[in-house]
Parts: sequence; structure tokens; C-alpha cells
Amino acid sequence: MNGQSPSIIARLAEIPPTSALELLCVGIGTLLKSTAEEMSHPQVAAVPIPGPRTQGDSTSSGESTPIRVTGLHCPSTSYDEVGRHLKQQSVLSKRFLSRREPPITLEEYLLRLHQFCPMSTGVYLATSMYIMRIATVERVIVVSRRNMHRLVLAGLRVAMKTLEDLSYSHSRVAKVGGVTEQELSKLEISFCFLADFELRVDAKMLADQVRLLQGINPCEKTPR
Repeated sequence: MNGQSPSIIARLAEIPPTSALELLCVGIGTLLKSTAEEMSHPQVAAVPIPGPRTQGDSTSSGESTPIRVTGLHCPSTSYDEVGRHLKQQSVLSKRFLSRREPPITLEEYLLRLHQFCPMSTGVYLATSMYIMRIATVERVIVVSRRNMHRLVLAGLRVAMKTLEDLSYSHSRVAKVGGVTEQELSKLEISFCFLADFELRVDAKMLADQVRLLQGINPCEKTPR
């Protein structure tokens, strides 16, 4: 975080890792609530149904206005590329789904991770930023109770490698996280692709994330 404002870095340094862990829970809880609201109130766009057209329906001046369609043609290969991209995103997002909802809460899961693999304040905040971005900005994954544990685990692993000079061994993180080493590798790679490899963070971005999460109702912080 070279070149960053010393005051911002100092404020971030005052935040204990466990407090950043709680803020991560706040962010995931907000995404869960948003998912539940979207499922209970699906928004369906109204599609106008054309009826029989009468002379009174016309607003034309009577002059025929030529419509140029040149430049509107889209090669079929573009649709193929979009289709492949969407299919790839769907496959990647499904890798985070557990067969059933884990019996442990996300906060308990994170505290277990922190007990055996303590991480820094920056790692927890960056993970929150990554997940909120891919869920609300890129909209390439929907956070649910069946995928949030694996999603957070992968995010922490990626953030750790991005921000820290040293990180825990792959086998240690996999064991504490409750997945196989092969699963952790797949989750980590999938997370990077969903994030489109936009993993750079700086002190200002983390400080902005803190302000965002601190503005959320603390009563909704812990996903159950």
C-alpha cells in the first residue's frame, strides 16, 4: 500500500482483525438479505402485448420515414461468445454450492479459521470487498446459505495471497476450512475468474469498505 495516505493506513491499523471479521459477516448478511428479498419479490418486466391496430392508434404524420439499419447487425459469433461466457460463469458459481446448508454459522466458521489461521484486518476487508463486488456490481453469483462458507474461504485465500508476503500452506487452509486441497484449488481459481482477476486493493478502498459496512444495521450482521 505504498503511496497511500498515512492517516488512512493508521486508521486501518487501529481496527483489530476480529472486528474486520465481524464486518465481513455484516457484508455477507446484507447480501443474504438482498437475495431473500429478490426471491420473495421477483421483478418481472411487463411485456406489451400488441393488439389489433386501428387508424386512431397511429401517430404518424403520414410521411414515410426511412429507418437505417446499417450498423445494427451483430455477428452471430458475438452471441456465441456471450453464451459461452455466461455458461462459464454459471459453472464457476456452482462450484461454491454445498450439497446441503452447513450446520455451522458463518461467524463460527470464520472464528474457527481465525483461531488456526489468523489473518490480518486487510485480508478480511478485501474479502468483503471482492464478494460484494462480484455479487452486486458484476452480478455473477448469488450469495446463499449454501455457498457463503466456500465463497468466503476462497476469498480469504485469494486476499491472503494478494496482500500478504507470507501465507499459510495450502494443506493447512484446506484442513481448517473443511475442504480437500483439490477443492480449495478449484474454489480459488473459480473465485479469481468470477472477480475477473480484478484483485488490486489499496488503503483507500479498504477504508471505503469499512465505512460502507459500518453503516449497515449491526443487528443484521451475522448470517445464520
